[in-house]
Amino acid sequence: MDINDFTDSQVVLCDDDITNVMILTKLAEVEGVKHIQGFSDPRKVLPFIHERGGDIDLLILDLEMPYMSGFDVLKAIAQEIPDHTFPILIITGHQEKEMRHRALQEGANDFLVKPFDPVEVALRIRNLLNVNNALKIQTRYAKELELQVQHRTEELSKANDMLIHILALAGEMRDGETGKHVARVGKYSRILAEGAGLPPELCFMIERAAPLHDVGKIGIPDGILLKQGRLIESERKIMDSHTTKGLELLGEYASDSLLLQMAASIALHHHEKWNGTGYPRQIKGESIPIEGRIASISDVFDALTTRRPYKEPWSVEHAVEYLQEEAGKSFDPNLVHIFIDKMDQVKAVRNELMDAVSVLHH
Repeated sequence: MDINDFTDSQVVLCDDDITNVMILTKLAEVEGVKHIQGFSDPRKVLPFIHERGGDIDLLILDLEMPYMSGFDVLKAIAQEIPDHTFPILIITGHQEKEMRHRALQEGANDFLVKPFDPVEVALRIRNLLNVNNALKIQTRYAKELELQVQHRTEELSKANDMLIHILALAGEMRDGETGKHVARVGKYSRILAEGAGLPPELCFMIERAAPLHDVGKIGIPDGILLKQGRLIESERKIMDSHTTKGLELLGEYASDSLLLQMAASIALHHHEKWNGTGYPRQIKGESIPIEGRIASISDVFDALTTRRPYKEPWSVEHAVEYLQEEAGKSFDPNLVHIFIDKMDQVKAVRNELMDAVSVLHH
């Protein structure tokens, strides 16, 4: 788009003197304007502009007119099209500074006094259309840039989600878990967060962060992580350190990412218990961040209701009984109540993301 090309520009003229309308039309045509709409009745100006969705390029307006003054038209435009960008050129016989000041205050961009000089009018038309075209080019470029940034942001977000998912899988698959486990934990956590009344953006973030709860297992030796049978005390301490290792792994990169900050918190706190007997810090109650309390319930419920190498899956009813028994001990009792209340949603996710191996359906 050339700022000096006015062939697509829409100019609207309004003067109760039809001769002035004709003269102004000719002057606009000299500047290359092809689309010109002239009115001698100011009541027709706003309907025409509305018909075009406010998309005009210049309004040339007289002040002294019957039915509606130019000031009335300016006020109507300010009220009905407050975000318009088209310039307004006032042409009037009044020479008082107060009149010009009022017109400029009420939205006019330029001002000419009759009898007008045709050359000056043509130059004002050209300058105002140039400015309007430049604004359109800038707006179009800004929108294109915004779309490019949005597209790039979406691509980066997808790539980030994929990397987070791969990282979560790496932590889980080291001890035989499946990718669907981390997905279920994320979904369960979002259901619980929503039930707890957390803000939507926080619920979305918890869903994405919770799958990383066991990422610290990447740092646990295979001899301990994959050991069949009970761990001795020294091995248990190393196994329990997957919480702090998760914090170390994620925390190193979390300074600029709220998502990784939350994931680091979940990794650290998802084995803490409501009564303070958990690990690694033995904190209790609401001192445990809510994202950690949420992920803890989601993780344990999924672990109970799915087959593991060392156990058969529990029924949902059995798992619910366990959560109720541990409410106020291992788990936040209010969150347990909410989780059980949302069990229909939980079951729907469980059925949708069921592992290939069978689980109990009741």
